[in-house]
Order: sequence, then C-alpha cells, then structure tokens
Amino acid sequence: PPPSTDSYMVIIVVLVVLGFLLIVFAVVAFVMRRRNL
Repeated sequence: PPPSTDSYMVIIVVLVVLGFLLIVFAVVAFVMRRRNL
C-alpha cells in the first residue's frame, strides 16, 4: 500500500522529538560542564 499521510506525520513527530531531546541533552551537558569548572 502507498504510504499515507499518517506515516509521514509519525516520522516527522519522531524526528522532532529526537531533535528536541538532542537539544535538551546538549544544554544539560553544557550546564553541567560549566558547573564542574
């Protein structure tokens, strides 16, 4: 069956969530690094 818009929405949501988690992890690591120094 051809890919539906729902599957595309799921992929977009997954990418957005992964990007959000990556940004949060980077910010937390940056803050922790500054506190250690």
